[in-house]
Order: sequence, then C-alpha cells, then structure tokens
Amino acid sequence: MLKFEKYHGLGNDFIIFMEEDVENLDYSELAKKVCHRNLGIGADGMMIVSKDEDNGMPKMLFFNQDGSQAPMCGNGIRCFSHYLYDKKLVQDKNFKVATLGGVMDISIFPEEFFNAKVNIGKAFLETEKIPMTTKKASFINQKIEVLGQELELSSLFLGTTHTVVFVDNLENTQVEKIGPAVENHPLYPVKTNVNFCEIVDKNKVLLKTWERGVGVTYACGTGASSTVFVGNLLGKLSDKATVVLPYGELFIEIAGNDVYMTGPSEKIAEGFYNY
Repeated sequence: MLKFEKYHGLGNDFIIFMEEDVENLDYSELAKKVCHRNLGIGADGMMIVSKDEDNGMPKMLFFNQDGSQAPMCGNGIRCFSHYLYDKKLVQDKNFKVATLGGVMDISIFPEEFFNAKVNIGKAFLETEKIPMTTKKASFINQKIEVLGQELELSSLFLGTTHTVVFVDNLENTQVEKIGPAVENHPLYPVKTNVNFCEIVDKNKVLLKTWERGVGVTYACGTGASSTVFVGNLLGKLSDKATVVLPYGELFIEIAGNDVYMTGPSEKIAEGFYNY
C-alpha cells in the first residue's frame, strides 16, 4: 500500500508520492497505473517528492498520465509547493524547487485559499533547445501543413516544449483533432504541448491545451505562460495578462525573458493506493 495525496490546479489534477515510499518501483509504470481514470486513482499526472543531490532542496519528478517523464509542469509545481507546505517540508513562504527544467523560485500565499507565484524561468526560442527538426533558428509565426490544411504556429521551450496557435474562435476549434496531429508532427522529436488561444483583448486570453502524453487538460501553467510570452512577443498581448481556463484563471507576467505565473492549488484527497 502506497501513501498518496491528490491535488489539482484549476482542474489539472496530480497524485503525489514521497520518494521513500516508491523508490524501488518503476516510476513510469506506476504513473500509468495510478493515473488511469478507471483502473487507478485517476489524474493527469504524477509527482514524486525527491531531494536534489547537490544542494538538498526539494526536487519535483514529474510523469504524465502515459508514463512519459516531463521536465516541468506549471500547475503541477503549484500543487507540489502546496504539498511541501502542508507537510512542513519547507519552513518559509519563499523557497526553491529543483526540476529537470531548472530551479524554480516559489512564493506562496497560503491564507484563505492557497496561491503560489512561480518564476517559470526563461523562454528559449532556439529550435535546437525546443528541440525541433528544422534548420530555422527559431520558429515563430511559421506555417506548417497539418491534416491537409495550413496552420500558423509558434514554438518555444519554457520549462518544457510548447507550441502556441492563435485562433479566431476557440469554441469552434477542433482541439481534439488538431492537437495530437501537431503533438506528433515530425518537426517535434520529443513531441510538443499544443496551446490553442483566442485573444479577448491585450490583457486577457482564452486557452485550451492539448497536453503531450495526456490529451486535453483543464489547465496548463507552462502552456498559459508560453501563450502570454508568445502573444507579447507578437504584440497581441500585454506583458501582464490573465489567462482564462475552464475552472479559473492564471495571471502571467513577463519581465524581460523571465515568466511569472500566479494561480491556485487545492488538495482533493489522501489515502493509500493498492499497487
């Protein structure tokens, strides 16, 4: 029996384990089983609380629903920070968390409702860092053929690989059809998350994300951050913008090449998983 806790960030849900409880298991297999909506507990992803070997800071190991490992997750790291605070694994309201996508600076506001502000880090536009199989140095506002039609998109690395597609009407966009086609396009050797967004005004954008290894999710923090970064780069959005998601909002700030995300986390359940 494995002790777990479950959290969500605006509907994006995660199961969290302490490393000492699962360290002898195959993490990818555990993620596939525990995240299964019918045969497991059910979640978009799984996180393991580890410790960075170099400096002892908390380290987030993140696995998608399909068992693939991702460098970082924006909604996940807010839930991860919430877990650390609940378990008294951090003593301050400002701390750092190590991830495969880099060290994240966290500020938490655990008063009436738990919120966290995260420095997601720097956005990289170089295609070799995204990575992409193209000779172009960057891939902003570029056209590719998807499902027999031309699609204009922009790709970057911000904690993980993201692609942003601006649409006129989000409600009428075939996210479930176009999303996997872009995710698995030959341009992306490690696949990509795909963010479909509709501009409301310079300070607000609507977003739906097709998440790599998961499918459509209710929220994606790094996706929201990537959307505002690209929108600001193209002059479509301000450097401070609200991203509207099905179950709430994220506030994104651009400061130079750094991106900050502020949003909530909520604990759903805790218990023991029969593995």
